[in-house]
Amino acid sequence: MKPIFLFLLLPCWSFSQFHINGVASQEAGPCYTLTPNQLFSAGSIWSPAKIDLRESFQAIFKLHMGCTDSGGADGIVFGFQPISTSFGQAGGGLGFQSLAPSLGIEFDTWQNDNYGDPEYDHIAISRDGDLNHNSAFSNLAGPVSADPGDPNIEDCAFHRVRVDWDPGQQLLQVWWDCKLRLSYSGDIVEDIFLGDPWVYWGFTAGTGAASNLQQVCLDYTTFFQQQPDVHICAGGRVQLEVSGSNYYKWSPAEGLDNPAIPNPVAAPSATTTYVVEMRDACQFPFFDTVSVFVHEDSLLVELGPDTSFCEGVPFLLDASPLNPVVAPVAYFWSNGFSGPAFPALESGTYRVTVSLDANCITQDWVTLDRIDLPGLELGPDIVACQEELLLLTAITSGAEQFSWNTGSFEPSLEIEAPGAYSLTVSNRCGVALDTVVVHFQKCESEIYVPNLFTPNFDGINDQVGPMGPEGVGTIVYFRIFDRWGELVFEANDTPLAPASGAWDGAFKGNPLPAGVYAYMLEVRFLNGRIVHKNGDITLLR
Repeated sequence: MKPIFLFLLLPCWSFSQFHINGVASQEAGPCYTLTPNQLFSAGSIWSPAKIDLRESFQAIFKLHMGCTDSGGADGIVFGFQPISTSFGQAGGGLGFQSLAPSLGIEFDTWQNDNYGDPEYDHIAISRDGDLNHNSAFSNLAGPVSADPGDPNIEDCAFHRVRVDWDPGQQLLQVWWDCKLRLSYSGDIVEDIFLGDPWVYWGFTAGTGAASNLQQVCLDYTTFFQQQPDVHICAGGRVQLEVSGSNYYKWSPAEGLDNPAIPNPVAAPSATTTYVVEMRDACQFPFFDTVSVFVHEDSLLVELGPDTSFCEGVPFLLDASPLNPVVAPVAYFWSNGFSGPAFPALESGTYRVTVSLDANCITQDWVTLDRIDLPGLELGPDIVACQEELLLLTAITSGAEQFSWNTGSFEPSLEIEAPGAYSLTVSNRCGVALDTVVVHFQKCESEIYVPNLFTPNFDGINDQVGPMGPEGVGTIVYFRIFDRWGELVFEANDTPLAPASGAWDGAFKGNPLPAGVYAYMLEVRFLNGRIVHKNGDITLLR
């Protein structure tokens, strides 16, 4: 088959330019929901302008037929008709039924016996809104299984569809997931549209007593405006840009900085028409063309090389012509600014289009990286445990050099002694300083519980309890039991101190007899370590 030229969708065209009808809605980007998963509904999207079927077209899109197989319905039609941009009926007519004159490519997921539908999900080409495959007049091609390897296409996935029309050969072809599934040969303009080649195009879908989420996402099509030709001044340059592929080959390569990328910079010395070959997900080639017209007038603009600048100091981008010009100069920056010089404050790529008139235009662009002033935070003053190594680490941003008052130049510092520690961080744009004071304290010690006490009120050994340095921990519990296992004393959540958590030998205010008593102890130190102890205490009277 001879190649069909495709004019790729570019930023000058918006996918929102459809008439949306019924329950249809636009999703993110070039995607539309034709029917949500609801019963007895119909939705459609139609182009606002007619196309000429005397011209070749190619349409590449993705269809989502839903997630429900046996209980899902009904399907989608990719159609052409000259009547209006608002059609749709629910049910097996797929929102396309009775629309005449028309041509429809049907992607059907429900078996309607009265239409002669096969058991498998299928593709067919029909005319005049009549989807009855038993009709020799309206059924032009098919039905065939959409996927030759699987009767079900309601698999919760998007499937790639490509439709080509070649009016010279009068050949219409339909691919499903990169496989040619259906062809129709006929004079569509004369036989169906009675010699009128101008038609609307769009997608319709319907549900009835069964439903599915049915969606379409457009990738490329010749129906939309091609990339406009470009006019530049002598010595000027412009960036060409296409998308939608992972393979790009521009020709001729002369005048391009890189012919194998989607957005080469074109600076031809003479008027040149460039053709870019791209490939879709099925590796089928498609093409775009753009002519770059070079005019005699000269307009030289130079924003300079990519660079960086400091926060708080605007970087002035000056697009004033480097060569003398007499005519007024117009400026259009990518951020909407319209003057010759722009003070940039943020990182990013800045593009400017400078023109003398519609035939003398040049572009330049530069990428700027803003270097932020360094940030530093050492945090509040620290009380650390002297039994552990303290690693002081700063929270920084944009820091390139580090300098501690100890002489270290590392981001972190090991602290062994109390004192004030200062850190200075810097980059080429500034300096930041912070100081933190470090104190050390004992956070853990040995705990001792005496094994003998004499609560006789003589001021000597009248109480018994855990003994350790004050402030290093907490007595979680201190429990004392008599010889029969009865709890006679308990202290909980008491700060560890010489006079805390002590037992005076009494139970409920009554002195207990001399004897041996058992204890259980749990202490939690400041560093989080838990210590358990148990043993005997002898009470003497």
